Amino acid sequence: MRFETRSLRQAAFFVAILAGGSFCPLALAQQPAAKPDAKKTPAAAPAAGSAAPAAETPAAPDVNLQELLDKGDAALKTKDYAGALAAYTSLAATAEKSGDPNALAILIKAYVGRGNALVGLKEYPAAIDEFKKVLDNDPTNVAASIGRGKARLETNDVEQALADFENAVKGEAGNAEAQLGYGKTLVAMGRSEDALAPLTKAIEADPKSAEGFRLRGTAYAGLFKNKQAIDDLQKAIAIDPEDQDSYYTLGMIYLRAEDFQSGVDQISKAIEHYKPKPGKEDEPYLQGYVTAASAYIELGKASKDEAVRKKAYQSSEDMCNKALSFLDAKNPTRGQARATVLFSLGVAQRMLENYSAAVRSFSEAIELNPELGDAYFRRGICFEKLNEDKMAISDFQAASHLNAGDPRCNLWEGFAYAKLGNYNEAVRAYGDAIAASDRFTLAYYNRALAYMAMKDYEKAVNDFNESIRLSPTNAEYYFKRGIAYEMQKDYKRAGESFATAIQFDPKHVEAYRHMAAAQQALGRSDLAGQYRQKAEELTLPPKKP
Repeated sequence: MRFETRSLRQAAFFVAILAGGSFCPLALAQQPAAKPDAKKTPAAAPAAGSAAPAAETPAAPDVNLQELLDKGDAALKTKDYAGALAAYTSLAATAEKSGDPNALAILIKAYVGRGNALVGLKEYPAAIDEFKKVLDNDPTNVAASIGRGKARLETNDVEQALADFENAVKGEAGNAEAQLGYGKTLVAMGRSEDALAPLTKAIEADPKSAEGFRLRGTAYAGLFKNKQAIDDLQKAIAIDPEDQDSYYTLGMIYLRAEDFQSGVDQISKAIEHYKPKPGKEDEPYLQGYVTAASAYIELGKASKDEAVRKKAYQSSEDMCNKALSFLDAKNPTRGQARATVLFSLGVAQRMLENYSAAVRSFSEAIELNPELGDAYFRRGICFEKLNEDKMAISDFQAASHLNAGDPRCNLWEGFAYAKLGNYNEAVRAYGDAIAASDRFTLAYYNRALAYMAMKDYEKAVNDFNESIRLSPTNAEYYFKRGIAYEMQKDYKRAGESFATAIQFDPKHVEAYRHMAAAQQALGRSDLAGQYRQKAEELTLPPKKP
């Protein structure tokens, strides 16, 4: 949440009030509670810039401290953090001068209230200081431990936050807020298994805690217990139907399970329920739009229906254009965000086979972020589809440099060189892909094809063998190896390869035809005739019922 930042001078003033010069009210925590002599109570240190009093400040008139505390609590409850801060500060100053025997307890609550108000205002370091004043004098104070834990969690100081929440849970095991904070911190640390117990206790203490169910659902998801995760997230949504985070998390679980339609539905609901934080009203829900765009791409890929695929890809493009409508191209602070969305837009346009539009989108993304290796890679694919093979090769090489270790860049570079008939460079590129990943089957297979084009059949056989080793049920690899043997006039081995191809694909027409030729070359005319007949049967149109 955004907040209106207070000036440093004003912040210093508040600290001065609570520091109280040499007087620290919390030091009284270790003394017996007794009504102090109001005439001997030192006044708080004057604010910076004010004149020092000439004489001892007289006692403050009787004030109902509880009413002041209630005022601060009410403001905090309605998220009027600035009002709460002012109320608690006034309460602290009044309590310091009060002769009320309960002033010390009220003063501690004022410190805790100030800390919580500062957390609400995102003044986390100042909030931590407030809670520290309490905990230095009373290390077992549960409210201060919870408050400081929240502030530390917001600053990603998870280790220290965990210590605070552990202290709070130790002091009051039944405190739902303490257990929730403890579990939330464990989730943030990736300790999903450990997070389940405190989150379950938080839910038992507060069965209407939407955040508790959402966090426990996240923990279950981290353990790949999708059913329990989905159940919890649906409960979170039932309690708070406006919580975009629950929809988003649920959507991500569905996407991970490759239930793309359900994933898209939930991410769309997250976008629908998106409410910008105060002070960030001009910021769109980019995470939601980009995730939805990617989910639609996967939905399209998974469908066998051409109309469904096209609709999904179009929805992806629409999501990206919607996100771009929120991003001013002339605003330099939005450059990286625009690059991310433009990349996703290019992917959608490529899937729609609108390659020229995709090239424009990827180019603009690269201009905004020259280190975006995937944009070069995918733009290279579009150039290749447009028969701009030299431009494609340049992009694949740039992508390989930026995405070191990604063999796909070298593979596509090899495709482009092979298309140009430059098989030596194609072999080199495929070799680079294999160097990046020695289990990259497509690199071996395509290098074998390049060797075939170069009539180096022995090397081709070796690479086909590697392809078969990595993917031993692929009929095409056996078939192409058979062709390499056939070109060497090794008909016996050729026939063996064709036979294996047929075993894995009994409808491989070309395997039957080449098997017939191999058997004919081996003098087995009858067997050759049987294979030719089978090939003809497979090519005949199906009989009408």
